[in-house]
Amino acid sequence: MAKKILLIDDSEITLQLERAALEARGYEVQAASTLVEFEKLLKVFRPDLILTDLHMPEAKGTDICRTLKNEYDTQDIPIVIFSSLDDEQLGKLAEQVGADGFLSKANGLDALGEKVDELVESILW
Repeated sequence: MAKKILLIDDSEITLQLERAALEARGYEVQAASTLVEFEKLLKVFRPDLILTDLHMPEAKGTDICRTLKNEYDTQDIPIVIFSSLDDEQLGKLAEQVGADGFLSKANGLDALGEKVDELVESILW
């Protein structure tokens, strides 16, 4: 059965590219570009992994992570922060907010599928 990923990114274009890259790897993907969309999807789509952009107008990925990790219904869903920051900065932020992992957009979309595969292997098994 395909692992389910819920993406949140405020850039529609980036979101479409991320979704296509992950679906090509066999993941079932739902995507949201706003916090409201994300919250609605989370009620009907139980993801195996949440991949959140760090900087968005409505909320920061770190705030989303903190909130979900403090909620009983969502605390067990692995969350990965995805940003253009370098790995060192992302690693520190991920640790501070209780994220299960991080990915740098600096690696490009070509590396996204492979990196998510690695994270899924290490986080979900």
